[in-house]
Amino acid sequence: MPTSTNPVSVYDFRKGVPATAWQVEDDTVMGGRSAGKLEMTESGHARFYGHVSLENDGGFSSIRHELKPPVDVSGLQRFVVRLKGDGSSYTLRVKSDPSNDYYHQATFPTTGEWEQQAVAFADMEAVHHGEPVDVPNFSAGRVVEVQFLIGNKQEQDFEVLIDRIAAE
Repeated sequence: MPTSTNPVSVYDFRKGVPATAWQVEDDTVMGGRSAGKLEMTESGHARFYGHVSLENDGGFSSIRHELKPPVDVSGLQRFVVRLKGDGSSYTLRVKSDPSNDYYHQATFPTTGEWEQQAVAFADMEAVHHGEPVDVPNFSAGRVVEVQFLIGNKQEQDFEVLIDRIAAE
């Protein structure tokens, strides 16, 4: 079992897993016009980029990945994401049970430089299609799916490089 002194890798893009292991999901699932793409860079980072459109009540683009096997994060306190954003805010979402129809999420700003963003489990609120759900905030256990999302209620181009996600 992990302890708070031993970080656990949730996902590491540098390990050579193809971008096709992740699924791009845009607001087109509900009639929107946003378009995101995911590719691996030569340096081994994931490059998630595209355009968020507010047309047809849209406004988001995301990438998600099912973790098989699930990642045990019991005894840990936070997720740490190493990334290089574009100055926009991004949302980290996790799912702890595949039968849940909700995610736990937290949104954070990026600086445009390589950085580590820490997201405390206790700060991750439950949402279903972006709306709050009346369940407790994320508590350590396991993670079966991870998702990155941009949906800042504005039309914009975006680009973020993602290196890795860990729990500590």
